[in-house]
Amino acid sequence: MLAPEIIARPGHLPPPRAGNVAYLANLTHIFFGNRGITDELRRTVHTLESYGGRLLPIIGLLWDGEENILAVEVEPLEDFREYFGTTLGLRLPRVFPLKSDDAPSPELVAAIRDTGTCFLDGFVIDEEVDALARETGTTLAGSEAGSRLGNNKYLLHHHLASAGEPVFDTVDAADTAGVAAAAAELARRGYPHAVVKSQIGASGIGLVRFDTHDPPEVPASHFVDGPCLVQGWIDDRTPGIERVASPSVQMLITDEEIYFYDLTDQILDSSSVHEGNAAPPRSFTSGDLTRELLRQASVSATWLVQQGYRGTASADFHLAFRDDGNVDVRVCELNARVTGATYPSFLARRFLPGGAWLMRNLLIPDAAGGARIFDDLAEAGLLFVPGATAGVLPINFNLTGERLVCKCQLLFLGPDHRAVDEVVERTLALRDLKFTRD
Repeated sequence: MLAPEIIARPGHLPPPRAGNVAYLANLTHIFFGNRGITDELRRTVHTLESYGGRLLPIIGLLWDGEENILAVEVEPLEDFREYFGTTLGLRLPRVFPLKSDDAPSPELVAAIRDTGTCFLDGFVIDEEVDALARETGTTLAGSEAGSRLGNNKYLLHHHLASAGEPVFDTVDAADTAGVAAAAAELARRGYPHAVVKSQIGASGIGLVRFDTHDPPEVPASHFVDGPCLVQGWIDDRTPGIERVASPSVQMLITDEEIYFYDLTDQILDSSSVHEGNAAPPRSFTSGDLTRELLRQASVSATWLVQQGYRGTASADFHLAFRDDGNVDVRVCELNARVTGATYPSFLARRFLPGGAWLMRNLLIPDAAGGARIFDDLAEAGLLFVPGATAGVLPINFNLTGERLVCKCQLLFLGPDHRAVDEVVERTLALRDLKFTRD
C-alpha cells in the first residue's frame, strides 16, 4: 500500500470518509480495560455518561453515509436534534442507547447488520468493538491494534527519540521504585519537577506531576501496560524559559490521506488537564513555527498509519519560548480518537472556514432546562445560525440524573479572535457560568 498523501490545510474541513458508520461512544473504554485508571476517570469527570452527545452533530461530517448510527449512554436533549438538524441543516445519525458495561441491544445489532456499506468505529476500537463487528459482519473503521498502539505514549516517545526528533528528557520506570530512581536522575540533570506518564492515559488521567526530591507512590494501575515515562517538567519557572504553550494539530487519517485540518491552542489548567481549545493559535504567529509543528506532526501521523490507525487524531505539542528568542518544539502525545477538539473544529470549519473559534466547558451552578439556555442565547441574538458571522454554537450539555444541565460545551465563533472575545463576554453576562475542565 502506498503511503497516504499529506495534505495541510489548517482552517478547512477535510472530506468525509465514504460509507455509513455505526459509532459506539465507548468513552469509558479508552484505557482498554485498565480498571484502575478508568475508575479514576469516573471519579474525576462527572456526568461522563452524557459526553457521547458531543458526537451527534459531527458524525455526518466525518462520514458521508445517509444511514449513520450513533450509540450513546445518555441520549442528547431533543433541543439538539432540532438545532443541529433543522436550524443548522446537519445530517444526523440514528441514535441508540448503549450502556458502557452492557452488551449491545438486539435492536442496535439488527440496525448495524441491516445498514449497507457500514463501518464500525468508536472512541477506541477494542475487543468489544471487534467482537460486534464479527457478529454483525461489519468492517472496522480502523483496527484494534492501531487504536491501542496509536494511543501508547511510551511507544510514540521511543519512536520519536530513535528517529532523532526532539523529545523531553526521559527515564523509563517499571514500578514505583523505578520512579524514585528516575526522579533522582532527573534531579541530577537539574529538573526540580517531573511527571510520570502511563503508557495509556487521557485528560490528566495516568499523569502524575511531582517534585523530583519527593517522588510519589505511583498506583499500580499506571504500570498495567508496561513501564511509565518519567520526564523532566519544563514551564515558565524553568531557568531560561520565558513562557510555554501547548498547540495541537488536528488531523484525519484515511488509507489515502493524512489531512491536517486545524491548528489550535490547547487551554490547560495548572495540572495540564484539558479545558478547551482556540483556533487559530494565539500563542504564536510565526510561519516558521507553524511549519515545524506540521513537520513534526507529519512524522507522528506517519507512525500512526504504520500502527494501523485510521480516523481523527491530534498531535499535542509543547512549545518552550526561550529568553534568547529560540523556541523548543516537542510532541507531547498523540490522541488517536475523536478528542475534545474534534467536535468544535469540525463544526467551526463547516460553518466558518478560516475563521476564529473558542471552545470552553462551562459549569452551571444552578442547573436549568436545556431549552432555557437555547432561548437565552436566541433572545440575546447570540445563538449561531447559518449565514451569521459570529455567535454561540452549543455542542453538548452534560446532564444530571433529572436531565437538567450542569455543564455545557459551547463553541464561540467569529471572523477573528476579537469578535470571538466579544461573543464570550456577552454570553457570560447572561448567566452565572464558570469555566471548567473537559
